[in-house]
Amino acid sequence: MIVQIAAALLLQGMATDALVENALQVSGPEGEYTVFFESDGSYTTDVGIAGNWHVDGDQFCVERESGAANCQPLMADLAVGDSWTGQNANGDDVTFTLIARE
Repeated sequence: MIVQIAAALLLQGMATDALVENALQVSGPEGEYTVFFESDGSYTTDVGIAGNWHVDGDQFCVERESGAANCQPLMADLAVGDSWTGQNANGDDVTFTLIARE
């Protein structure tokens, strides 16, 4: 059981590594912006949105400073250029694209 828990935590860390090492471009009704996730559990954007992120089981969760929050399935094996659809913290349908952090 302890080995399974350790393996699950390791996989979660590996899944979030790509998000912390790169940046996430978000395209939706609010326009397009880039999110920068930090290893301390915080995030900022290039449009002034900021907040915190955490992993809850197999979900990647964000909470904006405004209180808006959302969780999405944790994406494994992400690579720069990967895109997928989901919802942002406001619940808007958006497209996420992993891009190189500049």
